[in-house]
Amino acid sequence: MSERGVRIAVIGATGALGTEVLRALDASRLRIAEVVAVAGEDSLGCDIEFQDQVVAVETGLPELRGLDLAICCAPADAAPDVVRAALRAEVPCIDASGAFATRSEVPLVWAEGGDLAGAAPLVASPVDAALAWLPWLRALAGDAAPTGVQATVLEGASARGRRGIDALTAESLALFNQQELPEPVPGAAPLAFDLLPRGADREEALQTALRRLLPAAPVVSASWVQAPVFVGQASALRVVWERPVEAARVAERLAKAPGVELWAGEGAGPNLRAASGRDVVLVGSPRPDASDPAVLHLFAVADVLRLAARNVAALARAALEARDVPAAPALH
Repeated sequence: MSERGVRIAVIGATGALGTEVLRALDASRLRIAEVVAVAGEDSLGCDIEFQDQVVAVETGLPELRGLDLAICCAPADAAPDVVRAALRAEVPCIDASGAFATRSEVPLVWAEGGDLAGAAPLVASPVDAALAWLPWLRALAGDAAPTGVQATVLEGASARGRRGIDALTAESLALFNQQELPEPVPGAAPLAFDLLPRGADREEALQTALRRLLPAAPVVSASWVQAPVFVGQASALRVVWERPVEAARVAERLAKAPGVELWAGEGAGPNLRAASGRDVVLVGSPRPDASDPAVLHLFAVADVLRLAARNVAALARAALEARDVPAAPALH
């Protein structure tokens, strides 16, 4: 392998996801010679810091030809243009926006699930609740896998990216100080001290992702609610089996599962603060249903931005190694 290091573009570099991806790339110890940071016009004049270097943020998509990899962390509506530009420039691309996660012609890859499809010119990374559900569902797979999951998913402001986090901060300060609320994020109602329902289309996207990544995915019925917290996602789950199931046996399987941590902390169950910055999904002890012995209740929390960034970093290493470009660890 060459010793020069790789050149990677991160599109959406100043957003909530892009920031986490850059941290994950740094922690991955890939030998990276250059990061091309790209963001929207509102990041004009901004810099980022990567591996102790200050990198100027470009606000227009630059020429990508000659790069080793492009990572799309842009909003889903902007992702198709980014991906087309990368493929035209013959640069392999990882899409972390969710725009391609339901397209059957694009490999959807969860690094912990096996085949990384490193040689594909375009791969999609799972997004949203799929990242928080896959570890515990994999733990329960097999002959006695659940057949259905009914859930309410509560998500933080980070689901709307950096703008959502900044908006919640500004709204909270305004209400504390008895001031007028600032203009909301376009297309979004104020979130501070409130709960907001989210789009029903996400249930179908979640079901599609689980079916693509698990050998026998349960039937999903889920609704999303945005909560006035900054980061993280929590799922209140009603998990259904075909026949009666023992909570203790399910808890034992969860406790041994990679990527899952069975809650042993104080209080009734895991919380978003405990999950922040962690690479695992925290799951509370299974609770039997009072009226149906084939049902257990679970509460699972995760920092989905962190999980997404970790997956992207693993896909980046696989993509680079598949093309025999220098993905070896840095020496410093």
